[in-house]
Amino acid sequence: MIPVTRAPKPEVLVRNAERWQAALLAASTEAARKRAESKYRHPQVRDALQEMFHGKCAYCESKIDHVDYGNIEHYRPKRGRHGRPDLTFAWSNLLWACGKCNGPECKADQFPEIADGGPLVNPCDDDPAQHFEFTYDPVSRVASVYGRTERGRVSEAVLGLNRRDLRSYRSVQVRKLLALAHFALSDPEAAELLQQAQDADAEYAAFARVLLQEFCRGAPP
Repeated sequence: MIPVTRAPKPEVLVRNAERWQAALLAASTEAARKRAESKYRHPQVRDALQEMFHGKCAYCESKIDHVDYGNIEHYRPKRGRHGRPDLTFAWSNLLWACGKCNGPECKADQFPEIADGGPLVNPCDDDPAQHFEFTYDPVSRVASVYGRTERGRVSEAVLGLNRRDLRSYRSVQVRKLLALAHFALSDPEAAELLQQAQDADAEYAAFARVLLQEFCRGAPP
């Protein structure tokens, strides 16, 4: 997870959010509620979020677009124990997420409050580096996310940031970066690729930024 600057609110929300919200809160049947709620999936909203997060999941930083459609994620869920239907169309409450982080085995409608170690780390409002450690173990060759703070630890658990499939794929990408770093001092193309790996649109940029800084300082990865 890396910091993300929130883009301006899409015009469709500027024009319609209040009206859509009123219709949702006034809905008297489940069918009417679903019709009203679905407005947040407007293409302008999807496109704005997709661009803002560079096609990556706000939480795990995996690229989504080439394998899935992506989820418009409500940071504070619409439903559930801590549901906030009044924030359904709030631009400040919307993120872009993969189906795994936002799925039933991870976040779904969960939202730990302060008493439960929350709230979850939000890349648009928080500096993730203050809450997470992005580490690589050269013995096990595994790239892991660990909480520095209670919020970080709770977020890691709720979002499944070390789930097996994610950690396995992520570890391979981080190993490639570290191997590439050995050539960067003498190979300009390798150096350019390493720089690009730290860009906001690169997968697992948080790992690249931390581990490559350590490598350049001469510390073990």
